[in-house]
Amino acid sequence: MATKKTTKPATSDLLPMLKTVEQMSRISGVGENRLRELIDNGEIEYIQNGNRRLLADQAIWDWYERNKVNATISIECEEMLCQSITAK
Repeated sequence: MATKKTTKPATSDLLPMLKTVEQMSRISGVGENRLRELIDNGEIEYIQNGNRRLLADQAIWDWYERNKVNATISIECEEMLCQSITAK
């Protein structure tokens, strides 16, 4: 009799939808203490699961979009005047 082999996806292939503060810190580059501060101030959405606070990737992107600072580039024109152009 032939037996069926079932293959499970490698755990490295599966990424959790929600991440702990420690995991999100490693992924996003934002420090753990800063993430906890943002959560405490209500600036980042999270889900409370027991004592753990879980974050979605989208929560970091939403915070980034609300707080980013646009770059300003100075260009010299022919009359030696500087104009500021906001990069978008």
